[in-house]
Amino acid sequence: MSPREGKRPKFGRIDPFCLMAVFPVLLVAGILGALVNVALGIGFAVFAGLILLFDSWANRPGPVPPPERPARAARPAAPPPSRAPARAPSQARRPAGDRGPARAPARAPVRRAGPPPPAR
Repeated sequence: MSPREGKRPKFGRIDPFCLMAVFPVLLVAGILGALVNVALGIGFAVFAGLILLFDSWANRPGPVPPPERPARAARPAAPPPSRAPARAPSQARRPAGDRGPARAPARAPVRRAGPPPPAR
């Protein structure tokens, strides 16, 4: 990252949905620490902390934009072209009476037979 880009914070806000993963791990850490082994409970608590740390790092804001430089003097406008540029054939103007996109001639609708006559 160049010095011109500004500094990016190391950590950001914690996503509330991340807590849906952290709270059950903390619950398991408490149960394991109380009933099985304290070291195992502490290990699960550290794992929950790592989940929070990663989430905060992943949600850090983007780099701070550098301060804007003063505007340069505007260039003089280019002179208008002496004549209008030629249009491509696909962009050629169409007569006013011809509206809508160019299409192939319409086909006649297909005639379908009506319902069969009632049986007696």
